[in-house]
Amino acid sequence: MKKTLRVGLIGFGMIGKVHAYCISALPYYAPGLGVAPRVVAVATSRDETAARAKETLGCDRATVDYREIVEDPNIDVVEICSPNAEHFPALLAAIDANKHIYCEKPVVASAEEARALREALEKRGPDGAPLYRGTTGVAFHTRGFTAIRRAKELIDSGKLGQIVQYRVGYYHSSMLSPTTPYRWKHGESGGTILDLCSHLFDAIDYLVGLPAEVLAQKTILSPRRPTRALKPGERLEEVETREVVAEDSVVLLTRGLDAQAARKTIPALDSDAIWEYPGNAPASEGRIPIAVADPSDGAAITGVVEATKLVSGAEDEARLEINGTRGSIKFDLMKPHRLEFYDGTRPAGVNGGERGFLRIDCGGRYGEPECEFPSPKSTTGWLRAHVASTAAFYRAIETGESTSADLAQGLRIQDALEAVRESAKTRAWKSL
Repeated sequence: MKKTLRVGLIGFGMIGKVHAYCISALPYYAPGLGVAPRVVAVATSRDETAARAKETLGCDRATVDYREIVEDPNIDVVEICSPNAEHFPALLAAIDANKHIYCEKPVVASAEEARALREALEKRGPDGAPLYRGTTGVAFHTRGFTAIRRAKELIDSGKLGQIVQYRVGYYHSSMLSPTTPYRWKHGESGGTILDLCSHLFDAIDYLVGLPAEVLAQKTILSPRRPTRALKPGERLEEVETREVVAEDSVVLLTRGLDAQAARKTIPALDSDAIWEYPGNAPASEGRIPIAVADPSDGAAITGVVEATKLVSGAEDEARLEINGTRGSIKFDLMKPHRLEFYDGTRPAGVNGGERGFLRIDCGGRYGEPECEFPSPKSTTGWLRAHVASTAAFYRAIETGESTSADLAQGLRIQDALEAVRESAKTRAWKSL
């Protein structure tokens, strides 16, 4: 008999519905889980939305006060799906109540909140033992795509050699129109750095490592936005507006690797077609550094990161390319079934030889605790990756082991995002 975990959702907007869907789908997608989460309570900001959420979920109760969920001794897990600016108090309360926590990204909205959250997680009692004993997770769902997991396997096994450079981007079109109404995402707790770069930086860190330095340039296309949607025939100058302080777009350069990433190594594979950096000493017997980490070295790993909501025609598009001394990989969120892999060690020759990009069918080929539902050949979608991330979190609760995408990782990414924000303000290189 599986152990039931009683879950309380904080927030039931679009992303709250995603979290609820993932929990309901786990019996189908992850039958190997030894725990059975069930949503028993939901908190929203208004009575009417709380009532609708309760009806939709079929849960036991709804409230407009998140503390009723966090302080309920019968609730085991708190999933935080509210706007960025509202994460922090709910996180502190859940830590204080020793709940398991699954939180949306970015975990908090500022450097000050990040420092306070880290202190709360690290508090210890008189005996030196940690006061907080729960399992945490952050919804970095990009890790939930099999293609991204396969990319990590290829990189970690040395198939790409030492990483030389990367290009990653996330593209939306939602801020192109000047009549798009002002929302909380246009304030200090919003913007593409927190919203989209959080996913990009976690993907970079998961696959290669965070950079040592960043240089950012941000754009605000419409400095003021209407406080409501315009009526037919109404002009923008006839409507009350609010100042926009959060960026619509950011482009940044990166170089080197931070201290944690600089310790990563890969196998030193033998091949006639290898061009590893000659100045790198072996990290250990049979292993070499994953990349040149020192940003002052001319051979240091470099990257281009772009997060924008100003791309006409874009839906929810993300692209990733990583180039190494032995090969390359490419991933396109709009084509998530396949990962493209170029093996530079394959022989070239007359009429092409064997060298070229291989499209790997990753699809629904998940390992335990998940299964190949509905089929390993079924195309993979955005929601499927969220289910995979949710399953990883609940497996961590089951086993008592930490998931790599926990609150500590969320705070690591938060620190990187703050460096990007500071660089965008000063237009200067900023160290992580």
